[in-house]
Amino acid sequence: MNSARDESLSLVLIGGSSGSFVIFEDIIKQLKNPISFAVIFVLHRGKYSSSVLPDLFKTKTDVNMSEPHHLDPITANSIYFALPDYHLLVGEDHRFYYDHTEPDFFSRPSIDATFISAALSGIPVKAAMLFSGSSQDGAEGLKLLAEKGFPTYVQDPESAEFPRMPQEALLKYHQHNLLEEDKFYKTIADLLS
Repeated sequence: MNSARDESLSLVLIGGSSGSFVIFEDIIKQLKNPISFAVIFVLHRGKYSSSVLPDLFKTKTDVNMSEPHHLDPITANSIYFALPDYHLLVGEDHRFYYDHTEPDFFSRPSIDATFISAALSGIPVKAAMLFSGSSQDGAEGLKLLAEKGFPTYVQDPESAEFPRMPQEALLKYHQHNLLEEDKFYKTIADLLS
């Protein structure tokens, strides 16, 4: 296997569940080719979900999108989506790994699994964001990313359609940056520039 890897690679990590689909779509619309980082979206979906997210979002951006396969390299100027029923892990070798262990908080893919593996991968994280959802998935991973010194952002629970996920993240680590409703998309646009 080729061990060459892009040492300049950085990641933007985005997690959400119920109430996050439209937010994901709006973020994707802001991404214009080329981007100097890789974006990884983890959205809770049903085990038998037949929707292929890159197909759903293909008219929203000109940046390459995919649901990566096991051992695919992670490259800048790309948007990735976790497949349903697998945990998407980020490897130290700048590759994706799929894991089929037990669901976390009834979810596979797990936001925590992706966020924790990214925090431990040695790849710099430009920003990690957690949005609306009805479980505590993502809170532990976002905390670890913050403790490693990476910028972390949480949707203001007051503006989240399902506030539990951002609330749990703030309970676990109260120093995350809050994405307040009045500056929500402006702050995100600044992070992605």
